[in-house]
Amino acid sequence: MVTPTTGATHLFRLLVPTEKYGRLEARSIDPSTGLKTPSADLSAELGRVSPVLAVFFGVLLLVPAVIYFVTIVENAYNFPYEDDFNSALSFVSDYAFGNLTFGGKLKLLFSQYNEHRIVFDRLVFLADYALFGELNFSHLILVGNLSLVLICLLFFKASFRGFPLHQKLLFLLPVAYSLFLFQYWELSTWSMAALQNLYVIPFAMLSLYSLSRPGRGAFALACGAAILATFTSGNGMFTFVTGAALLLLIQSYRQLVLWLVVSALTIAFYFLGYIRPPYHPDVVDSLFNHSGRAIAYFFTLTGMILGPGRPTASMLFGIASLLFSLGLLGYAWYTKRISSNLPVIGWLLFLYLTCLSLMATRSGMGLGHATTPRYGIVVVMLFATQSVLALQLIEHRLLRLSVLAGYTVLAVFVYISPINQGNRQRIYDRTRTMRYSSAFYNNNPANLSFHWSNQEFPKKIYATAHKQGIYQIPPVTFNDLKSAPQPFDPTQLKQTNSVTYKAKPVEAGNFLIFYRSWALVNGTFPRKASIQLVARSSSACYAFATQVHTWNDQEDRLLSRHYTQPGFSCVLDKKELKPGHYNLWLRINDGQTQTDQPLDSTLDV
Repeated sequence: MVTPTTGATHLFRLLVPTEKYGRLEARSIDPSTGLKTPSADLSAELGRVSPVLAVFFGVLLLVPAVIYFVTIVENAYNFPYEDDFNSALSFVSDYAFGNLTFGGKLKLLFSQYNEHRIVFDRLVFLADYALFGELNFSHLILVGNLSLVLICLLFFKASFRGFPLHQKLLFLLPVAYSLFLFQYWELSTWSMAALQNLYVIPFAMLSLYSLSRPGRGAFALACGAAILATFTSGNGMFTFVTGAALLLLIQSYRQLVLWLVVSALTIAFYFLGYIRPPYHPDVVDSLFNHSGRAIAYFFTLTGMILGPGRPTASMLFGIASLLFSLGLLGYAWYTKRISSNLPVIGWLLFLYLTCLSLMATRSGMGLGHATTPRYGIVVVMLFATQSVLALQLIEHRLLRLSVLAGYTVLAVFVYISPINQGNRQRIYDRTRTMRYSSAFYNNNPANLSFHWSNQEFPKKIYATAHKQGIYQIPPVTFNDLKSAPQPFDPTQLKQTNSVTYKAKPVEAGNFLIFYRSWALVNGTFPRKASIQLVARSSSACYAFATQVHTWNDQEDRLLSRHYTQPGFSCVLDKKELKPGHYNLWLRINDGQTQTDQPLDSTLDV
C-alpha cells in the first residue's frame, strides 16, 4: 500500500522533474522478485494523471488569453485613431489613387514613416483594402493582435524542450499571466500600432529561434524574419545585432559572415535617404548631458511590469531584473548551457537592446514617458522571457519551484491589480469615445471630431478617403448609445455641497447628450463610484445610468490632452419620457454613500 507521503513526493516529482527522477524510476522493478515496487505503481498511476494535469494547466493558461481576446473583439471598432490617418488612410489613398508607376508604388511602400519603415503595416493595409474594397480598422486590430498567438506558439516551441506536456504548461504560467496583461492597452485597439509594435516581437523571436536550428532552410528563414522585423519597426534591426552575438557565442563563423552581409545590406537600405524626425530629442544630449535621467529612464522602463504610479518601485525592480538577467547569463556560461538555451537568451538580449534604444531616443521626453503603454509589450515580454530562462537553467527541484512560484505570484498579482483592470477599462473608454464621435458625425457631418490635436489635418485625410471610398465611418447613432430610463423616487434626492462638476448637455433632435462631462466629490472621485443622471418633473422622475470614463492616462497628458478629471457620458431620449419640465440632478454612489447635486440645466419634453 502506498502512503500519502509517498504519493505527495511522486506528485511533486511529476510537476517539478529532475534528471535524477528518471534514474530513480528506472530502478522501480525489484530485480530479486521481478515485482513492481510501490514507486512503479505510482508512476503508472501518475502517468494516467498527467493528461488531467495538462488539461488543468492548459485551462489556467487560457484564462488570461480568453479575457484579453474577448476584450479586443468587443473593442475592435472601425474608427481611425491618431497615426491611422496618415499611416493607413493617406497611404492607401496615395497608393491606389496617386497614379503612381510600379517603381513609385514600391518607393511609397518603403518610404520612411517617422523614424520607421513600416512595410509590414502597409502590406496589411493594402491586403485589407484589396479583399474588402475599403479599409476596415476592426480587421486591422484583430490581425494585429494575432501576433500574440504567434508569440505563444514560439514560447511553446522553443521553451522547455523534452519536458512532458503538463510540465511545460505549468512552467509557462508566468508567460501567460504577464503577456496578456493590459499593460500595452494603447496598442491593443490601435490598428497601425498593433501591427507595428506587436508584430516586430514574433518576427524577431522567429528569426533568433530559427538561427539556433540546424540547416540552410532554418538559416534562410532566420534572415527573412530579421529583414521583416526591421521593416516592421525600427527596433527590428536589433535582431541582426542579437543574431550576430549568438552566432559568435556558438562559434558558427561561416554563418556569421553571411549574417553580417545580410545585416549590412538590410540596414544600409533602411537608412538610405533617412531623415531624423526633428521633434525627437537629441540622442547625444540625452546620453551624455543628461546621463542620470537616461539611466533612470532605462530602469523605470524595464521595471514597469509593476505598472505606472510606482516610480521608485519600478526603478528598483528594473535594477534587480537586470542583475538577475546578468546572473542567469553568467550561470548559463559557467554551466556551458548557452547553446541549449540560445533562442531564449537571444530574445532576452533583443528586448534589452530595444530598451536601450528607447533610453537613447526617448529619455529626453522625461521619465514619465517610460510609463507610456505603447512600450508595455516590451516590458511584459522582458518579464516573460526572463522567467522561461530562469526555469530552464535552474534544475534543483525546490529552487525551481520557488522561482516558478515567485514569477507566477507576481504576474497574477499584477494581473488582478486595480492598475491592470483600469488599463482594461481604458480600452472600453476609448471605444466609447469613438462611438460617440461616430454618432455626432452621423447626426450632423459638421460635428466630426478625431483624436488629434490639430483637427484640420485628420479631417482633410478623412474627406479624401471618404470621397474615394476607402473608408466610411460606422453608422452608429445616438439611439444606439442611449440609456434606458428607470423609475426613481424623487424624495431620495438630497442636495449636498460637496460636488463640483462640468456638465453642459447638447441637444440633437430628440436626444439630450452629456459628453465628456465630469464630476468630483470633495475634490476626488472614488475608483468604484457610479454616476446616475436623474430627471425630475412635478409628475415623473427617472434615473439614467451613465458611462464613467477614465481620461487621466499618462499618454494623453504627454500629448497635452488634459482629460484629467474622471468623466461620464450619457444620452437621453426625450421620446421615452412623460411630457413635462424636468430638473436634472447628478447622483454619485461610492458603494457606501450617495451624493446628490442639482445641475444648472433643465429639460423640456
